[in-house]
Amino acid sequence: MSCLYRSDYGPPDAAFNPQAGGGVLLQGFESHESELLRAQNRGQLDAMKRQLQHGQEILWCDQGYGWVYQKPVDYFFEIVLIAVILPWFVARLVLPALRGWHSRASATRLS
Repeated sequence: MSCLYRSDYGPPDAAFNPQAGGGVLLQGFESHESELLRAQNRGQLDAMKRQLQHGQEILWCDQGYGWVYQKPVDYFFEIVLIAVILPWFVARLVLPALRGWHSRASATRLS
């Protein structure tokens, strides 16, 4: 997923109103009207429409933090989950429980 930077589309225009002219600028995007009304200028509105046309959600990033939303970062957290957290969980919680169950089962078989 890629995010948008407000600074890429120019300064906010106080006179810009996406609903002006009977909502001509919003035609075809009526279901996303509440999101599109947050546009501060025409460039931002067009960028938001492109995101929606590509089936992506509209996500605004602060300058310098776009890397957080990239796929490699997601993969890193998945790897940490699988390689670090899951083995710890098994070693700390599952194995002692199995050992206790096994010792109780062995004791009942011997009696």
